[in-house]
Amino acid sequence: MGAVTDGRHGVVGPGGDVASAVVVGREQQVAALDAALDRMAEPGGPTAEACLIQGEPGVGKTALWSRTVREARERGFQVLSCRLGESERHFPFAGLTDLVETVPDAAFHTLPAPQRHALRTALLRTPAAGAPPDPHAVSLAVLGVVRVLEADGPVLLAVDDAQWLDGATADVLSYVARRCGGRVGLLVAVRTGDRAADPLRSEVERAVGPERLRQVTLGRMDQGDLRRLVQARTGVCLATPELLRLDEACAGIPSLALEIMRALEGVPAAGAAVDRGPFREPDRALPVPEVRRRVAAEHIGRLPADVRDVLLVAAALRSPTTASIRTVLGVADQALPALDAAEEAGVLHVDDGRVAFTHPLFASAVYAAAAGERRRALHARLADAAADLDQRAWHLSLSVDGPCAEVADAVGHAAAQAEARGMPARAADLWSLSSRRTPPDDPRRAERAVSAAECRFYAGDGAGARHMLEKAVSDLPAGQRRARALLRLAPVVSHDGGPEDAVAVLRTALREAAGDRSLTGMVHLRIAWLADFDTGLQLAAAEAAQRLLSGEGDAEARACAQLAAACFGFAAGRAPDHAAVERGRRQLPARDFCWDGASARAVLGLWQMGSDPSRARADLLAAYRRAQEVGDESAMPRLLLHLAEIECRLGDTDLAARHAAEAAQTVRQTGQRRYAGHALHAAALVAAYRGDLRRAAADATEGLALAEALEDPAASVLHLSVLGFVELSRGRPGDADRYLTRAHDLVEAMGMKEPARYFFFADQVEVCLQLGELDRAEALVVRLEQRAARSPYPYLECTAARSRALLALALADPDGAQAAIEAAVRAHAELPMPFELARTQLVQAQVLRRVKRKRVAHTALGQAHAAFVRFGATAWAERATAELRSLGMRRNSPTELTAAEERVADLVTEGRTNDEVAAALFLSRRTVEAHLGRIYRKIGVRSRTELARALSGGGGTGRARRRATLGGYPDSSAAKAREADARD
Repeated sequence: MGAVTDGRHGVVGPGGDVASAVVVGREQQVAALDAALDRMAEPGGPTAEACLIQGEPGVGKTALWSRTVREARERGFQVLSCRLGESERHFPFAGLTDLVETVPDAAFHTLPAPQRHALRTALLRTPAAGAPPDPHAVSLAVLGVVRVLEADGPVLLAVDDAQWLDGATADVLSYVARRCGGRVGLLVAVRTGDRAADPLRSEVERAVGPERLRQVTLGRMDQGDLRRLVQARTGVCLATPELLRLDEACAGIPSLALEIMRALEGVPAAGAAVDRGPFREPDRALPVPEVRRRVAAEHIGRLPADVRDVLLVAAALRSPTTASIRTVLGVADQALPALDAAEEAGVLHVDDGRVAFTHPLFASAVYAAAAGERRRALHARLADAAADLDQRAWHLSLSVDGPCAEVADAVGHAAAQAEARGMPARAADLWSLSSRRTPPDDPRRAERAVSAAECRFYAGDGAGARHMLEKAVSDLPAGQRRARALLRLAPVVSHDGGPEDAVAVLRTALREAAGDRSLTGMVHLRIAWLADFDTGLQLAAAEAAQRLLSGEGDAEARACAQLAAACFGFAAGRAPDHAAVERGRRQLPARDFCWDGASARAVLGLWQMGSDPSRARADLLAAYRRAQEVGDESAMPRLLLHLAEIECRLGDTDLAARHAAEAAQTVRQTGQRRYAGHALHAAALVAAYRGDLRRAAADATEGLALAEALEDPAASVLHLSVLGFVELSRGRPGDADRYLTRAHDLVEAMGMKEPARYFFFADQVEVCLQLGELDRAEALVVRLEQRAARSPYPYLECTAARSRALLALALADPDGAQAAIEAAVRAHAELPMPFELARTQLVQAQVLRRVKRKRVAHTALGQAHAAFVRFGATAWAERATAELRSLGMRRNSPTELTAAEERVADLVTEGRTNDEVAAALFLSRRTVEAHLGRIYRKIGVRSRTELARALSGGGGTGRARRRATLGGYPDSSAAKAREADARD
């Protein structure tokens, strides 16, 4: 028996609308059902195929059933379906009436008269004349109808909520399934845990045989798919703390999750505002639809009082066990019949001492039914019995109604511990409870609210953090307490809006912090991190922080200030202070929850991107893993975006694309509005490197609009750089110049002297030369060379030398060009950036052609061409191809194939395997493999797919070249080549 089971992924449908069912997750289950449809569509099968979708109520059986029905219809199946309710199970042939409702009358006319009469009587289309219709005659009639339909194509009999199927219809379906051929299938969705459905399951298996039955079991939804589901159905992207609350409330049942979201204010319209209040108040229950709550409460109300007592204890505990329930009830050494009775009633499930409600609504109904005083008394007992500080604090906070200084202190202590353990979402809840239990006249009330907001920020709820922080700041009097709150507010404002708004918050904090040297130093440090629109301001603030924190504050703050001063001094044009950077790096702790520490690591990785990209990647990966370990989701978007950029530079665009996609998702989850534009830059950069210039331009244009709306020049430069590169790749120097000039002007206005952060300066030189503006190009090259002389590192040395070589060519100085390009090639020995190397090799070939070294130029061009092909950068590959042709060499080219190799290449790029090529050319497989190895080396590729792309770029010969000349290989060539690679 085939079975596909998954307890993590979930589905949900819109409750009756088959056409619009939305499936989230369930990839394995969908694939299994599609494979079953494939088998049903094949003629000649011995028996019918059956699929049984099973799961508890609310996990999405109907959506998966509906999706499969829709897929079957799109494939040309004739679908006979019925969807039932509990009240219909007592009416004979109720399900059959729905099943044959859409069958054309012509199919009935083919039946013998007795069968037709029996079927029409069962369907209540003909008045009954005395005795009820003969069940056997009805079954024969339905079988005849199905066989008539089967003659025109595959048939699917689909039943949803089959636990409500009436017995007469179930008998008919079983009869038909046993006697139909392979082009008839059954699709049955049934509820688990319903004993009425057990005979149906057994009957289906007996009818088709275990080898023809596919069982698909749906489990509850995991948190990742729950988030995807809510976003798909409501337009709301839940932050992680909100997701945790929703998952706790719905226990992974997708239908309940959607009902809770719709019960919140404004959610019925997708994308509308959500009432976030319940999410931010941990002791306030999320809303549950009243109808469902009332049904659960009625079920609970019918149970004896001692059973309800047990259920209340279980509902109040976060992770109930049989032992903890007995302890609270004072019967640790005695049997607890009420617990057994609750399990027998189907309300609780006990597994190896762990207790869980069979449905979360039972827990909420039990808890809501208890009076407030009774609940508080119970939580006081639970606090006394709690084994750990976290649980004790939670129950203590719920044991009082209003402020209580003792409880507030205890809960605050637990909050600090949760924060230190890397549990920001839990810490945020505890800090919130501690704040509300703090007496109103205690200044720590607002401070604890600030701590709750900061933890929500780390946990990934930027919007919630800003809302809470702004309220807390407004509740604080002017002075140093308020300055500390503003210090925490600034990063949240920066992530949610523009950098200048964040710096304005910090300027206010400076005034409030007057007189406190350490606090003032911390404010200056955060100005340094956030003022990336003004390099001079960043450097001045970093130096002020370094001066004020010298001998003050903790070691990490001093290390951060030292790193900031070194990095921003470098950006402002100073020579790099490697010793200061290393000292600061060593002093950063291995684990932290400090926003300044995370910023230091990100900036450090950023400025190493051009000087030591491999180390930058290692540092950024380490920072990302550290953020994961401590639960700092606020840092993840920025780190992922830097990782995406550096992987592009290092040549792994697949990994870069994954980083960019993950960054975009985390930006949506954390609500970091500013980084939405940065995520578009990462996606645009990946597309540009891969040669998808249209996508790159679209993403960069959208990102530029966002950056300009937020008055974020640092991000604007990134987008303008991509747009300039796109137009340079397209051969449009005028358009490229407009973008790159704007980028250059913004960098000048920001006061940035070091080109390490931005990679457009060499592109700007090339554009100026294409436009014939030699004087402007000369000024740009001189600037690059001066900077390289002051702070030499591989990327800057390479691009400065390559730019000098291009300028020398334009000035008819081949000797100067040759010396410059040789310096550029040497710099690449320490620069693992393959795309930049290919661009340098392209210029190298131009220089070598000018000095009549054509054979060496061919080698450089072949290598450049192969690299561009591997990236998918068609425009740059075509440049290399054009240079190859301009050399005019007919033999000994890296891409020149022999006649035999041409024939092999032609057949391989058509998608043939090595055996197929050997048979077509009357060669041995070994000979074909030898030819293919030489072809790969000459063209500079590693697979059939890359060979097809290379030849489509015009670098092939023979028939391949003619095909390329006529417009390139069709898109299917690469796909066929991939298939042949897989078969070989």
